[in-house]
Amino acid sequence: MSLFTGQRAVLAGNVLLTLAEGLKMPYIRVSCLTGALNHTQKATLASRLADVVMGQEIEPLTEIGRAAAAVFFDEIDEHNWFPGGVSLLDHPEKQYFVVEAVVAASFFNQSRRDIVQTEVAAAFVAVLGDDGTSLEREGVTVSPAYLMRLHTAIIEIPEGSWGAGGRTVDTELIGKFIGAGQGPSRFAEARALGAKMKAARQLLES
Repeated sequence: MSLFTGQRAVLAGNVLLTLAEGLKMPYIRVSCLTGALNHTQKATLASRLADVVMGQEIEPLTEIGRAAAAVFFDEIDEHNWFPGGVSLLDHPEKQYFVVEAVVAASFFNQSRRDIVQTEVAAAFVAVLGDDGTSLEREGVTVSPAYLMRLHTAIIEIPEGSWGAGGRTVDTELIGKFIGAGQGPSRFAEARALGAKMKAARQLLES
């Protein structure tokens, strides 16, 4: 069972059952070892991750937008986790996390991707704490050291490839679902990028 702050949902089999109507995007999956996070930690992390990702999609972050973000946790047993091809059963490090944020590409540029990476790491430190360790490799320092075992992938769905309710949803429609219109300048930025993506796709397919 997974906890989604703001809007609550449970993962039953392969079906995401939400208590709210409407489009659910972005969605964020956290893969971790079974038992790595307790219920309270999941709740706190889910809330922060939803705010981190949706906060880069729309400005200002609204309750409608926050409610549209879905977070779920995929717990993996030790015998099914092989970092570096080595079974975690035989590995000295036991703390690994993978965060996948599936988003509409038109709402992101490089600056926003960089902010998501920084703030996802900050969310984990807020939940797990700073153990005072650090790791340095070729002049790059990571602190706390366990952040080297946190991997975040922003998976961007191109304009025309996102769907809900049996239909394609584009930037314009997504924006209406998540309350993007409350920040007109930010929404205009996403619409402009979405239009460029749509035009480029049409050119490739012509």
